[in-house]
Amino acid sequence: MSPPIIALALTAFALGTAELVPNGLLPLISADLGVSVSRAGWVTTSFALGATLGGPLVAAATMRLPRKPSAIGLALVFLVANAITATSGSLLVVSVSRALAGAMLGGFLGIAVTIAGALVAPDRRAMAIAVVFTGFTVSNVIGVPVGTLVGRAAGWESAFWVVAALALIGAVALWLALPGAAGSGDTAVNGFGVLRGGALWAAFLAIALSYGGLFVVYTYIAPYLTSVTGVTAGSVTWLLLLFGGGLIAGNALGGHYADRSVTRTVIAILALLVVSLLALWALGAALPAVVVLLVLLGGAGFGMVPPLQSYVLHLAGTASVLVSALAAASFNAGVALGSAVGGTVLTRTAAYPPLALAGALMTLLGLVVFLLTHRRHAARRPLVGTPMDTRPPGPPRPGR
Repeated sequence: MSPPIIALALTAFALGTAELVPNGLLPLISADLGVSVSRAGWVTTSFALGATLGGPLVAAATMRLPRKPSAIGLALVFLVANAITATSGSLLVVSVSRALAGAMLGGFLGIAVTIAGALVAPDRRAMAIAVVFTGFTVSNVIGVPVGTLVGRAAGWESAFWVVAALALIGAVALWLALPGAAGSGDTAVNGFGVLRGGALWAAFLAIALSYGGLFVVYTYIAPYLTSVTGVTAGSVTWLLLLFGGGLIAGNALGGHYADRSVTRTVIAILALLVVSLLALWALGAALPAVVVLLVLLGGAGFGMVPPLQSYVLHLAGTASVLVSALAAASFNAGVALGSAVGGTVLTRTAAYPPLALAGALMTLLGLVVFLLTHRRHAARRPLVGTPMDTRPPGPPRPGR
């Protein structure tokens, strides 16, 4: 991949590290701020809310601006937000600064996806999107554990200084690598105008349901593994590395196969996630099966991101920053929805295996919504080319 796309992935790595790094530091944060661990959880919750709600607002505010300075500006505001988090002694200020950082993440992903798609040939765009999101997914495997170790060794604030430093490196990389004509802003037609179609909103719902099915289980994966599979708490970290390896591989494979057929790739990945969750429900007590299933869950869960991002751009018919940001917000909404459903199931059943069954049903519902959306859209306007093609559409491609 070209240096501009690598620079986008590097910045996505910095921004993605910030999202979950507080999870391993909550006891330290609660003690330092003088609040309970449950209240300290707002450090994570506020970021997710910022990404879900603020990301599309940031995209709407910047969609008509040139994309290179917009991307750099969002990275720099993100840097300032993390500096405020690191220097504040108030939970309120920390939560607000975290929400600001989350909004910058949501807005940046929208811009990054459209820039990446515009820099490569049409048959490489899903893979380019996958590379950008590889930076985001790798942050969960490398950035978060390293940030947690730094935070425990030098104080929780140091983890956010590390994130701020990574954001600075990302901003410099964007300034050096992105071409000056990395894309102009959206027009009124490909900005708000594309949101008038019901198919797009149905696709956003399909994303939230499909992705949320994974997080019904993954939110509670540590107690699931210790209580159902019977592993020790110390083994959970090593098992989750398998999940991390799966998500990196799945993200890359999802982008590769989406460039051949977006529709078939989405259907195959969502079906794999449903089957894997059902298998976890049935075989969660068998360690050999769980080892394999963690890889499959990571691969299917994060493998759906590039093709679904590509699909909504196909539906929009244009490389809209706002559409990309709303798609990213839909994934974040899925995390929140899945966590809420998992908590409800756990409260009512007081057992962990039903989480996998509930997750499978949620992803299956997302697959049904996707199929209905695609069928209706294909009947009205066949899915050809890519939204960023300027060439006249040719004959329909098989599987699209």
